[in-house]
Amino acid sequence: MSLSFDFTLPRRDFLLELQGEFGDTTIGIYGPSGAGKTSFFSVLTGLEKPEKGRIVLGDRVLVDTEKGIFVPVHKRRIGVVFQEKLLFPHLTVKENILFGERYAPEKHIELDEVAELLGLPGLLDSMPSEISGGEQQRAAIGRALMTSPDMLLLDEPFNAVDNSLRATILPYLKNLRDRLDIPFLLISHDLPDIQRLTDQIYFMDQGRCAGFGRSIDFYGDRVTRDSGFVNCFRFTDPQDLGAGLYSAAVKDVPDLRMIVPKAPSDSYSLVLSPRAVALARQRIKGLSVRNQIPGYLKKMIRTETHVLCIIDAGVTIASQISVIAADEMKLKVGEPVCCLIKSMSFRA
Repeated sequence: MSLSFDFTLPRRDFLLELQGEFGDTTIGIYGPSGAGKTSFFSVLTGLEKPEKGRIVLGDRVLVDTEKGIFVPVHKRRIGVVFQEKLLFPHLTVKENILFGERYAPEKHIELDEVAELLGLPGLLDSMPSEISGGEQQRAAIGRALMTSPDMLLLDEPFNAVDNSLRATILPYLKNLRDRLDIPFLLISHDLPDIQRLTDQIYFMDQGRCAGFGRSIDFYGDRVTRDSGFVNCFRFTDPQDLGAGLYSAAVKDVPDLRMIVPKAPSDSYSLVLSPRAVALARQRIKGLSVRNQIPGYLKKMIRTETHVLCIIDAGVTIASQISVIAADEMKLKVGEPVCCLIKSMSFRA
């Protein structure tokens, strides 16, 4: 389900002027506070009307100011998950989720399937006050899915939860992404949260698009070390090695396997800080580091304090090392290097 848009909307501090075309995939909308992300959200959902422009979702025109077309919120078929969970306190979890059905033009998904996907079967008869914040967020996502949306829009879904709750919600979002044929738009000011779900990012700044593509291609410009940039790996075929470690294949690179912590399922994602990737000229014998992955230095991005090295190892790996280390190793683009990664450095 594609989304195309080209519209303008005056704001107090800037003119929101956005254009873009997204395919049938998950896209992250990223930018600093005040970049216009919330205004973008309001226009897409129909909470605000652009001054002029056009928005098309699939084959349906949602907005065309020249032709006087403006589809209202409840007919846009966009499932929305807000920062605040906004469950009805007097309704059970089941009743909250089923509330979304009244806005579904036709039913594509059943309650049992939604509950299973979000790990909620045992909580359906509970009241919102009786479940955790993470469970409430999952119920809010379930309600959005019951509208049978053409697109799921998540507005800062982790903004009001702590790291432990974030860790419980993310696997469910990944599961939805992998199992449902629904594109996601994830709006966030937190880059790692977006990277855990997609590496296709629409960068916003002062009401405009500042770039669209992979986060790694904007490192040193829109993405910095302070952004929390991470490597994100998709793994399959985990094989138990004992002691809480697994050998897992990197998705789409079946010949490349890594030693990683315990696998939550047969297909899953883990992230890795570039600072957790050391470099060597070649494999090192007698070293406790379990992952020694050969590759070629594809790109070097130098700052005053560090160098981000982009390595092609069948999969792209980013390594952050000090300027001193890079100079002492005399690293050059095109040369072979070996990525050294401790297995316990991976995180969910």
